Amino acid sequence: MSESRLFTNILSLATAQVITKLVNMAASIAIVRYLGSEELGRYTYVLAFAYPFGAVADFGLATYAIREISRGRSRESEVIATLRRTLLLCASFGWIAMMGCGAMLHRDAVLLASLALAGFASVLSAVTTPMLVSLTVREDMRTVAVCQILGSLLGSAAVAGALLLGGKTVSLLLGATAANLVMIAVTYVLAGWPPATFPVSTSSAGGMIREALPFGLLLIGFAVYYRIDMVMLEWLRGAREVGLYAAAYRFLDAVIPLAASIARPFYPRFSGLADGNLHGSRELLEKTWKPLLILILPLAIGVCFAAEPLTLALFGSEYKDSVAPLQILIWGSLPLVLIMIPTQALMAANRLWPLVGVYGLSACLNIIGNLLFIPWWGAAGAAAMTTLCEWFNLALIGVMLRRKFAVSIEWKGLWRYALAAMGMVSVLWLAQGSGVAIAVLSGTMGYVAMLAVLGCVRISDLLDVKRLLAGSAGN
Repeated sequence: MSESRLFTNILSLATAQVITKLVNMAASIAIVRYLGSEELGRYTYVLAFAYPFGAVADFGLATYAIREISRGRSRESEVIATLRRTLLLCASFGWIAMMGCGAMLHRDAVLLASLALAGFASVLSAVTTPMLVSLTVREDMRTVAVCQILGSLLGSAAVAGALLLGGKTVSLLLGATAANLVMIAVTYVLAGWPPATFPVSTSSAGGMIREALPFGLLLIGFAVYYRIDMVMLEWLRGAREVGLYAAAYRFLDAVIPLAASIARPFYPRFSGLADGNLHGSRELLEKTWKPLLILILPLAIGVCFAAEPLTLALFGSEYKDSVAPLQILIWGSLPLVLIMIPTQALMAANRLWPLVGVYGLSACLNIIGNLLFIPWWGAAGAAAMTTLCEWFNLALIGVMLRRKFAVSIEWKGLWRYALAAMGMVSVLWLAQGSGVAIAVLSGTMGYVAMLAVLGCVRISDLLDVKRLLAGSAGN
């Protein structure tokens, strides 16, 4: 394995996410502007309602399969074959469960049809996921990145077609289904499938579900945690409030996949280190959090400072009330990004049940807080609870890292980051009236200049991180 493979994988996935998010952002802007806050709220509610059932369909099986194959490559054919059958079983069960719950809670035929289409995406994903797992365990992230980019382009084309034809929620979901069907064929070609056949019994599928149980519960807890606020906004305040919150959440939705793409290549690597190299895992954890902080801090500052002009320019004056939720939500991006790599390490080290507890507790806290905050403050209240829960998660995961890996956070020198952030805020303030693009660009350049002057970014630090990654490649 090449010493630079992990860097290449991170760069490939991060680049793919930047490209796909630029494409998706254009499609997202079109959706938000075209639908309006009421219809956007209904569309978002359908996706949010279906999301946890999609987690049931996946049930963490992909993550479990990656870990098992990373620990014993000779089992790849067996694990992949079992994964295919198990995913289809879980996806079918998740779709049936979703439609049952939807029928009990709603009598709107259009809404139920929309839920059926949204849920069908999990069935299509069950077909595609084994191919992506196979590419991931081979650390062929370039092909994964190509699949992501093509999927984004197809999805955006489907959105454009649905909007041009004058459709709304159902038309958008039909277009997404068509794009997903095309992507199955594309992924088959890029992944070089089908693989060697392997006989799979029903008991093998059941055994995989039992083994993946903590992964599945973690994924379901994660799904409920990140979508329950939108469902509760619909129930407590109505579709328009969901639409306002969804517009603000578009910015956080851009951060989550980018952070996941950076963290995802670490999972096979941490899985390889988990059996007997806690020191290597600890060094990786200690050396990677500051680069992540450097990346996310200017984004949070820039979006918070320019929230109103950004919202009005992208979505229109109808979404002026989305400004306050956005200014609150964006500060949840800091802990969200910082826990991505540590979460990979904890999963690889079999600390799954504690992670289930963290996200289960956060979901409960989020529900209780939303019950209190949403009736009074609507979307802003939901945003406040999401941000509070993100920092709560960071604190709990920090405790877990210290106990499992004896990770020590080096606080020395963080004042430099604070000064760089203050410098960026000063530049943004001085650049007011010059336009959003110029202000944000000037602020970013000021932040980078301050980091360089204060010695926050040093070549020796980057080389040290690369040495650790390369060293772990040989384990």
